[in-house]
Amino acid sequence: MNIVLLKHGDKYSAEDVNRQAQSIIEASKGIMGQVYCFTEDRTGVDIQCIDIPEKPKLRKWWNKMHLFRDNFPLTGKCVLFDLDVEIKDDPFKYIIDIDFSTPTFMRDYWKEKLHHKKHAYDTELNSSVLAWTARKDTYVWDLFSRNIDYNTRKYAGIDRFFWNEDIKWNTFNDGIHESVII
Repeated sequence: MNIVLLKHGDKYSAEDVNRQAQSIIEASKGIMGQVYCFTEDRTGVDIQCIDIPEKPKLRKWWNKMHLFRDNFPLTGKCVLFDLDVEIKDDPFKYIIDIDFSTPTFMRDYWKEKLHHKKHAYDTELNSSVLAWTARKDTYVWDLFSRNIDYNTRKYAGIDRFFWNEDIKWNTFNDGIHESVII
């Protein structure tokens, strides 16, 4: 299984990447696979890096959409952890047995009690921990890239894009919320 940490811009540092990589390795006891940093700036990052494509240029969390491209450098099962996720316990006990046939998100169940405004494109999905099979669901990138400008203006992030577009997805078991703090 490939573990991916996304670092873009200057919100997080190489130290944040290195610290998160170490906490994932410790939580999984080093058996869950290689940890990669998906970034445009490798400076100071101690783990192997994958370059964010220069084109099309995406901002902030929208860089997660590159994970669904048919030329993403990794293959097979992958899990992304946001750098602001605190690992409390081994999250892989909730990840290892999921169905990797569709992208899998955390679900913010507390949001289901809220009134979802159609025009706000609200969501219960949370991509702070995201599992997928690289190069499998490339239709997601195809759908998104048909009109990147429109999609990035319409939706306030990939979670809302997945929730409101015709995309198949799953959610992790509730227990993953016990293993990470978002």
